Amino acid sequence: DRKSGSSELSQQSVGGAEPMKGSGRVEQAILQSSPILEALGNAKTVYNNNSSRFGKFIQLQFNEKGFIEGGRILDYLLEKNRVVRQNPAERNYHIFYALLCGADEEMKKKFQLYDPGKYHYLNQSGCVGDASIDDAADFERVKAGMVTMEFSEENMVDVFQVLAGILHLGNIRFVTAGGAQIEGRKILQLVANLLSLDVYQLEDALTKKMMVMRGEEITTPLDVNQASDSRDSMAMALYATTFRWVLKKINSRIHGQESFLFIGVLDIFGFENFQVNRFEQFNINFANEKLQEYFNKHIFSLEQHEYNKEGIQWVEIDWVDNTECLDLIEKKLGILDLLDEESRFPKGTDQTFLAKLHSAHANNSYYVKPKVSGTTFGIKHYAGEVMYDTGGLLEKNRDTFRDDILNALKDSRSDFIYDLFEHMEPSTSDQQRGGRSRLRKKATVSSQFKDSLHSLMSTLSQANPYFVRCIKPNGSKVSNRFEPDLVMSQLRYSGMMETVRIRRAGFPVRRLFEDFIFRYRVLARGIAGSSRDVAGSVAKQFEPSEVHWQLGKTKIFLREHLETVLEKEREKQLEAVARIIQAWMIGFLTRKRFLRTKRGIVLIQKIYRGHFYRKEYLKIRRAVLVFQKFARGWSARKLYHRLLEEKRLEEERLREEERQRKEEKQRELERLEEERKTQEVEEMRARLAEEERQKTAAQELKKRRSEEESKRAVAKAREIERVRKRQEEAEREARKRAEESTRMAEEAALAAAEEAERLAAEQSAMLEAEAEQAAISQIAELDSALRAAEEDSDDEETVSLAPPGPGSELAERRMSELPPGIEEKTIEGYLTMKAGSKWKRRWCVLKFGTFMYFRGKQDFVRAGWMEKKGGGTGTLSRRNWKKRFFVLRDDRKLSYYEKDEEAAKPLGVINIAEAKDILDHGTKKANSFGIEVVGRVYHIIAESDEDCRAWVSVLKKMQQSSDVEVKLMKSESMNSRNAVGTLDISNIESCTPLESVSKPTAFTIITADRVFQFIADTMGDMNAWVTALQPTGLGDTVTGPSAVIENGWLIKESFSKKLRTKRYFVLNDQGLDYYKSTDTSVPPVGQILINSLCTVYLSEDATGKDASHSSFIVNSRRRFYKLTAKSHADAQRWVHSILDVIDCRPPIITPTEKLIDDIKDAKPKEIEAIYRINPILCYTSSQLKSSLLPLPYGNVQSQKAKTRGYGTLQEEALRIFNSLQDQESSGDPIPVIQGILQTCFDLPQLRNEVYCQLIKQTNTTQLDSIAVLRNWQVLACMCSSFLPARKFLRYLRFHLKRYQDSFPHTEMVKFSNFCTEAVKRTRQRDYPPSREEIIACLGRRELTAVVHCFGGGTCKISINSSTTAGEVVHKLSLGIGVMDSKNRFALFEQCGDLSKAIEDRAVIADVLAKFERYEAHGINEGGRRWRLFFKLFCFLDINVSADSLESGFMFEQAYNDVIQGRFPTAATQTLVRLAALRIQHDVGDYKSGAWIPNLETVYPVKKKVQKEEELDKGYTLKGTLRGLGKGTLRKLKNS
Repeated sequence: DRKSGSSELSQQSVGGAEPMKGSGRVEQAILQSSPILEALGNAKTVYNNNSSRFGKFIQLQFNEKGFIEGGRILDYLLEKNRVVRQNPAERNYHIFYALLCGADEEMKKKFQLYDPGKYHYLNQSGCVGDASIDDAADFERVKAGMVTMEFSEENMVDVFQVLAGILHLGNIRFVTAGGAQIEGRKILQLVANLLSLDVYQLEDALTKKMMVMRGEEITTPLDVNQASDSRDSMAMALYATTFRWVLKKINSRIHGQESFLFIGVLDIFGFENFQVNRFEQFNINFANEKLQEYFNKHIFSLEQHEYNKEGIQWVEIDWVDNTECLDLIEKKLGILDLLDEESRFPKGTDQTFLAKLHSAHANNSYYVKPKVSGTTFGIKHYAGEVMYDTGGLLEKNRDTFRDDILNALKDSRSDFIYDLFEHMEPSTSDQQRGGRSRLRKKATVSSQFKDSLHSLMSTLSQANPYFVRCIKPNGSKVSNRFEPDLVMSQLRYSGMMETVRIRRAGFPVRRLFEDFIFRYRVLARGIAGSSRDVAGSVAKQFEPSEVHWQLGKTKIFLREHLETVLEKEREKQLEAVARIIQAWMIGFLTRKRFLRTKRGIVLIQKIYRGHFYRKEYLKIRRAVLVFQKFARGWSARKLYHRLLEEKRLEEERLREEERQRKEEKQRELERLEEERKTQEVEEMRARLAEEERQKTAAQELKKRRSEEESKRAVAKAREIERVRKRQEEAEREARKRAEESTRMAEEAALAAAEEAERLAAEQSAMLEAEAEQAAISQIAELDSALRAAEEDSDDEETVSLAPPGPGSELAERRMSELPPGIEEKTIEGYLTMKAGSKWKRRWCVLKFGTFMYFRGKQDFVRAGWMEKKGGGTGTLSRRNWKKRFFVLRDDRKLSYYEKDEEAAKPLGVINIAEAKDILDHGTKKANSFGIEVVGRVYHIIAESDEDCRAWVSVLKKMQQSSDVEVKLMKSESMNSRNAVGTLDISNIESCTPLESVSKPTAFTIITADRVFQFIADTMGDMNAWVTALQPTGLGDTVTGPSAVIENGWLIKESFSKKLRTKRYFVLNDQGLDYYKSTDTSVPPVGQILINSLCTVYLSEDATGKDASHSSFIVNSRRRFYKLTAKSHADAQRWVHSILDVIDCRPPIITPTEKLIDDIKDAKPKEIEAIYRINPILCYTSSQLKSSLLPLPYGNVQSQKAKTRGYGTLQEEALRIFNSLQDQESSGDPIPVIQGILQTCFDLPQLRNEVYCQLIKQTNTTQLDSIAVLRNWQVLACMCSSFLPARKFLRYLRFHLKRYQDSFPHTEMVKFSNFCTEAVKRTRQRDYPPSREEIIACLGRRELTAVVHCFGGGTCKISINSSTTAGEVVHKLSLGIGVMDSKNRFALFEQCGDLSKAIEDRAVIADVLAKFERYEAHGINEGGRRWRLFFKLFCFLDINVSADSLESGFMFEQAYNDVIQGRFPTAATQTLVRLAALRIQHDVGDYKSGAWIPNLETVYPVKKKVQKEEELDKGYTLKGTLRGLGKGTLRKLKNS
């Protein structure tokens, strides 16, 4: 009973031939898609357990050899209503039951899946299961099919998660409480989590309706029925878009080339006629009625047309024409029109719709009006009369998928859900500028069904159809049972009976004369004549009466009987000929088989002989080897013994020589020892005698000269020391003078050489100056002409003079390393450039939207000035550091020069390929590195630490890289860091040829602050440069005359000269042209080019003497213009027209934005190539010259931005980037972070830009850099505060994941993980984060908030940047056990007596940031601090247990409201008694000397009580605010 199996058999049959290589994979993929589509598009109905509830049109694409090369599946007429409601005894789509039965425990726990009977969308019909359907097995087949279709694991989880969300969405219930309210927030939170939606936004989308009227948003609550319709429409939209996404994914897997021919298989639901037919049956039968019309046209109408065209005589057969039935349904004022009209009518009901049907179509023969009034109407279809029930018809037809729901789904944090609705436009556009809105009717379900049906019929009309009718043998869905009446009715309804009749009455077989003769040529032997005569003669041979055949104009028409006779006779003739051919073929094959056998026998004999003789040869060879083995063994053993004996004799000789050496050494040692002892004895005797003599002399002189001798010795020692020092100083000074004289001599020689070179250079410069004098005078004339043009233009933008000429002789090469889809054109060549008063030849390059000019051709990898140690012949010269210009070329050689000139000769060359090592630290000096080669180490000092690291990195890469990688490094070196100067293409206002006779190849580049003058070598080069440098990249292309949109006189103000001139302005689709008169045939005075970034708005102040004038501002790329119209209405009209032009201009895409789009669609290997080739995506220490993303021109017009003094968005973007770069030197990064976040909150247009800047500055391998750490900290705070647009959010997630994969277990990855979690939960914020929140983000931890309550209690809770007040209330209510209470609790902002409830959706971090601002501005009551307070928001049930915590909350809150004077009280006596009881409760019974800390806590001191009332009652209040007097306490006690 699985109807869709027929389509699978069709697919298998058409691909039954032997497949080509790769064809089988496509066929298998197409077949594997069937389980997925059946699960998502089929359901159990009353007549079929696997009925297709959508039309499936499968295109099988074939190549020229007839094999399947691809496929495509188109869907039509998906029955979306089945998702939310089913008829009795029917089921929803199979996938829901398969998911619930086949999901594993982990998935069930993650999606909170239960039994099918617990879901509203599955249990309405009373049928949740069927014995013939194995849902668990179907789920496994679906997953296997998804794997074959190359669904990733993430894709599968996303699909199943949406399906689970749809099921839980159906369980949301609504109750009436001032409009529809959701009953139970737990299921709402679950749906929001599964669909990644904000729970409060989802609640508003389901229960409220937002409308825009006269520029204001009006929100109205929905009733319960409307809220249920919104829920159902959301479920239907989710299912339909998911179904289309799955189909798109399958098509991307099986797609082929569009040029292939295809065979299409259409599988669609059949005609339905139940006991109760509803909206679904009406749509299905309408589709079948349309298909029947198509069937009739081909089977009956085209059949009769064919006979009439060929002139065949036959009796026409009447057949059932259902055109009038279709007119009843779909023509103007038909059933569908009336249904749509009544569905859009607010007060339309099913009864009013039925009444309109009876009134409009009661007289139509195909319309059936019941005799008894009820809720039904009937239509006489081709298959019979069907009665339809109108109950719920309008409700099912209304598509209540409102824009609020669409916007909520587009705001989903799930990229999958966003992709489902990305291209779905709202039915009502946002409020347009100037109060205009563009409306379009929301399509109803029936109109969508009708459009889909027309699309299907359009597809079928372009094909050659073959019809296959599925006939059901019985109505019980069992095997081996045939019901003739049911089969006959199906044959009659499907038009098969008429087909049989026309086949029997007509000529079913028809062939062209040529085809007929070709097929039956064996029967036409000997017949000559035209093809028509030959065909007639052959037919007349077998049917002379001409009853069963007729001749047409181009074809012969046969009946089946005659065709059978012809085929039999043809087979006989062919069989006779075939026997002759067989005889010859059998003989040929027999001889061929004999010869093959003979060759085989000869081959066997040859092989056997070879085997035999080889065997004999091997036997003899083995014997010879044995002899050789024994002979070699005997010879080896003999040699071994001889060598062994020689070794023994040599060892004995060596041992004897060693023994003799030891004995000789021992004798020598003994002799030396005897001599030493004798000498020591002699020395000792002499020393003793001398000592005795000296002792005697010393004793004699000791008393006499002891003191004198000691003084002289000391003085003499000092004098000797002074003399020695003077000698050393003299020697040092002499050496220094000698070295200085040597150095001065060398420097003098060097100075002389440099002076000679300078004189030669000056002479050459003088000659060159004389040669270029003529060119200088011409350029001077150009300058004067430009200045005159600028003065005459009234400070206006000029139109380009002439388009660039065709042709280019410059080399335009495409970088081979770029991945597919990324194309960058590089233009390079020599240009002569005016620098001051001289002309210099520069190597110019246009690359990545930047024009760069270099001193010479960039044929090197890296170049720059550095200091090198050594270089002279003297000792001092070798120790000195000389500044040299180093150039590293792609041949792996590092050359160094004395000057930075292209023709300079190198002083030396270092071969990096032969270097042993590149030393990170060459000397103890900073920024130094070394290059170790054979026999020497070169010590070099770079200009900065960054430059040193870059040189070391490039040199190491040069050692290890291949030739291809070296070429890539060379191409990467052509950047602005090595250039003499750069110019951003976006800053070029115009680039035009000079058109000078003497300099025909000269051209100028004009920017806002400078004029550049160049001379190319050839005219072709000049044209190429002018074409490439034209400012057309930003959409400022003038394409010729355009239609006039608006024109009129306006007053234009010049801000530079303070002039006001009247000009005639003409607005076209390119911009604003202005003229001096209304004659627009002359060239305009100037033009304001308009692109998508231009802005226009009304000026705030009225200008001119006439107050009726109104001015507006137009911001273009280069400057802004203030224009004044006659009236405010005219100004508004101009503003609206210019805005329309801006909207129609193509969007501007910067290189960064384009690369982000390329990364989204690129493969992993291509992504790395993109990052490697495009440094614009990576970290830089240089300042930006322009923003990374396109930003609107002009100043920001919001009031908040004006009060804070912001400039243009471009200026603010560059200012933020500079702040990011200055963070490294900042001791406290928090003020910088607060400033950046405040700017992003004030200027939301900058959020995407700042995110791209942070991603760029964190995309680096410098993991230990303080600047990178600061950037990660800013990014963490940004992710906790707000999110970028969807495209940049994907780029952010990709960057975070790439960083986590590339640098695991690092400090930066911790910030990356924190950002990943933050973007999953970040909500819309109203305030920038507070200082405490920023500190928490820097520490990657949660924020602590203190919540107060009555009685002085406090509670510390941990929150993140997205925790809402509702979540805190839920957590506190759960903690104190009041979750089941009917009373509603809430958080309040409190400061003294000031108190304000906080909405559940409010972010607590926002509230804390607001408190910080209040404190900074001194906004409080009595100097008290703002705090969070937890208390009851609404008393709904006062019957609570007196012992419960909730009762205590209620009492404390009620008491506090009384003493604060919020409740009306009877008298002061009551308040005094209440205060006394409270004091007794808090401090106990009265005691002498008792003290009350604060009277305001128990008594409303500030309440004004009438003095007369106090006197009448006799009660007075004594004491101060801090306590009560004794008299008062006594009265309180007596009372």
